[in-house]
Amino acid sequence: MDEGASYSLSEWEVEPGTQGPPIHIHHEHDEGFYVMSGHFGFVLDGVTTYGKPGAHVLVPKGHAHSFWNAGARRGKLLLIVSPPDLKQYFRDLAAGLGDIKTQENSIALRKKLGQKHDIEVVGEAVPSPRSGERVRERGEEEER
Repeated sequence: MDEGASYSLSEWEVEPGTQGPPIHIHHEHDEGFYVMSGHFGFVLDGVTTYGKPGAHVLVPKGHAHSFWNAGARRGKLLLIVSPPDLKQYFRDLAAGLGDIKTQENSIALRKKLGQKHDIEVVGEAVPSPRSGERVRERGEEEER
């Protein structure tokens, strides 16, 4: 990424069954997800949707969100963050998660790192929607 860029762009491959991050808020960053392959679940402000290749989910700053691979195969997505200064958080997180074996300890690490990297953890990790919850594909009109 060029110095002075207004966003960062990274490609993530996510294994099936991998739990996503705990529900969190960025107060200074907008975040976008573009599904390249696979099937991802997203929670944004308590609403769960699924995205298949070509889907885009925009998370404006200040909104609670999470994502996970909801498919049976490895999925790939592009992550767009603006402004582009969360790279150190992801480096610190990767280094710290290596020795962590429980979700409780993972959330504790994320909360600690979040204090200096604009990430407020506000909920548990979301591996799948709750039973009985109405789930929509991205682009599907909401029933009224």
